[in-house]
Amino acid sequence: MFDIRPYIKPLAIAAAVVLVWGGGFYSGQHVAATAATVRLQSVQLTHEQERSRIATAKADELAAALADQQRLADHANKLGWRLLQTQGQLVQSQAQLRERIADATRNDGQAWTGLGPDGLRVYRAALGYTESGVSAADAGDAAKAGQTTAPSTGIPPADLIAHAVDYGRWCQELEAKFDAHAALQGGH
Repeated sequence: MFDIRPYIKPLAIAAAVVLVWGGGFYSGQHVAATAATVRLQSVQLTHEQERSRIATAKADELAAALADQQRLADHANKLGWRLLQTQGQLVQSQAQLRERIADATRNDGQAWTGLGPDGLRVYRAALGYTESGVSAADAGDAAKAGQTTAPSTGIPPADLIAHAVDYGRWCQELEAKFDAHAALQGGH
């Protein structure tokens, strides 16, 4: 008969070594796999946080751009409305000045060699200047007697004043458009 006892101890040691080595190998592989999973989850979390941060920053930029666009659109609308109001006021002012032409030339009379004081006031108002500073004068005033012309020659006072009304309207509309453009460019 074969006595197994002397072989039991080495077999037990070999089995223990195989179990320990095998268990350690599988245990190490499990630890490595778990660590890799944790690292992968950490990288994914970091990536998601960065994407979220970038998306939030882009959304904030877009919201700011939209708010700025709305502010500029509102500003342009206000300026456009003001320009329309100014043009309406100019039309009304020009109509009133045209009505004053007949009165001014009638009040000044035919004795003037050009514009009389009333006509000069309307002329100045049509060009956007103040009417003050024009004093009443004697009909036919001229620096020298030789400078006067016959009342039937030259441009009639009513035509001169009508020109001033048209030119003044054009200048004032141009100024209003320029002011609106400057205000739009300046953001005021």
